[in-house]
Amino acid sequence: MKTPERQLRVAQIGCILVLLASIRLAIKVQGKTQGSKVVQWVLIVLALVCAVQGFAVQQRIVNPKRMPKRGARSTPFSRWRAGNVVRLMFATAVGLYGLCLSEFGGAVWQTSSIFALAMVLLLIWSPGASPASTDSEKLSR
Repeated sequence: MKTPERQLRVAQIGCILVLLASIRLAIKVQGKTQGSKVVQWVLIVLALVCAVQGFAVQQRIVNPKRMPKRGARSTPFSRWRAGNVVRLMFATAVGLYGLCLSEFGGAVWQTSSIFALAMVLLLIWSPGASPASTDSEKLSR
């Protein structure tokens, strides 16, 4: 595994640790407060939107045809890295919405479902091959 992929894997492990800390904190605060049902449902919807947008935004960043205005410093490698970081952050945000839901008195099954979704998103994520490594492989052939 090359250095860029390794750096993203370290970021993935960091996101998983943040999620595990959120779960632990949510267990401690579960049921301590009562929030509005409307706020609870808004948090659930935001968590689901983050789960979907993690994939959609990554594709918009990586695909040069979908975002017409690019800076002069934008390269396939920088877009690849930014897309992967955005996807990791959206998956972590899903878990943080679960923590907020727990703080606002959400049901255990709701918070557990959101935490499980965040963990699945973080565990199935893979950086793929970086454009820099695929370009160098093409040149060596």
